[in-house]
Amino acid sequence: MRKTVLALLSLLLSLILASAGAALAQPRVGPPPPRVESPTLQPSSSHIWITGYWKWTGIHYEWTDGRWVKAKPGRIWVPGAWEQVGSHWAWKPGKWVKAKGLKPKGPKPRPGGPDK
Repeated sequence: MRKTVLALLSLLLSLILASAGAALAQPRVGPPPPRVESPTLQPSSSHIWITGYWKWTGIHYEWTDGRWVKAKPGRIWVPGAWEQVGSHWAWKPGKWVKAKGLKPKGPKPRPGGPDK
């Protein structure tokens, strides 16, 4: 009997903490405007700048600095964004997506060249 009561109390405490954490994860106020950043020197021509963003800490927003990352061939970076969903705000993280309609780099084929 005692083990059952302890198990139920433990479960109840877990549910309370989980619901409190979920409430903290959903801010009701939108983030401040993005900061103006001055990127450092580009490490190489194959790097792209990923802009910084506001991260919700459960209590307030905290700025995360931008950074240089190596570009992924055939993909483009779509930055993350905050979106209002009902009465709260949700972070949609940035991601790499397949590049559609991008022309391949390199010299243009000459008319009457080896492909004909």
